[in-house]
Amino acid sequence: MRKEPLPWWRMHFEEDPAKRPHAHVKAQVDGIDRYLQLETRSRVLDLGCGAGRRTLELARRGHRVLGVDPDERALAHARAAAREERLNTHFVHADPRTITYRAEFDAVVCLDGAFGQLPSDRDDLRALEAARKGLKPGAKLLIDVVNREWVVRHFEPNLWERGEAGGDVILDQISFDFEKGRLDNRRVLVAADGKRTPQFVSVRVYALTELLALAEKAGLVSRGYWGGFDGAPYGMESPRLVALFERGRDRAPKVVDARLATAIRIKGRR
Repeated sequence: MRKEPLPWWRMHFEEDPAKRPHAHVKAQVDGIDRYLQLETRSRVLDLGCGAGRRTLELARRGHRVLGVDPDERALAHARAAAREERLNTHFVHADPRTITYRAEFDAVVCLDGAFGQLPSDRDDLRALEAARKGLKPGAKLLIDVVNREWVVRHFEPNLWERGEAGGDVILDQISFDFEKGRLDNRRVLVAADGKRTPQFVSVRVYALTELLALAEKAGLVSRGYWGGFDGAPYGMESPRLVALFERGRDRAPKVVDARLATAIRIKGRR
């Protein structure tokens, strides 16, 4: 019997790395090669690497890759796979907002909806700023997210699905918060003994204009955007949004007019 494909939202929220087909990972890395045109042995930061499937594929193609993710359980899968294949890659448990690398990477990638899972737009901005600082001058950042325009046009609210994971039954209720622009998943794990464990996952879904504006605030310059890793043009019917940015020039320090400060003191104002 032919197995039905997972709904798009289930793939977006899927936690089991074994359910990511290798063809999906290969297509992503083919797209990375297309958009970034990396030289062999480039230093690449995979921000939000998860279980490291694409991190390992990049290493197989001759790059020196560092995977960073806040999920230690996913990193355990990644480290085990890297050891088995003896690949030149490393994994670090860290919050993307607080990484401290300075001009060390030829490229940064943030794929599969890893961008947008932080609590607020301000947190996403901090992550972009940290990624920018980690890039060498002129190096590039590639982001892949679900396309908000497509989600709004095709979304079905209050959709429940049932699945199996380690013997547990999964109940998913997907909703879209139009005010906050977030795709929410209220998940309940039902164990064999009937115990119910609620979970909540929320992802900020950016419109193209919002993503470009946020990247500009972080000091990144847009170098193009597409509807997928195959180079298809971006549009309302593109399920994905792939955006390429470059590290911009460092901002000059703000110069304060000393005469203004003197005038304020003379007038007796604070």
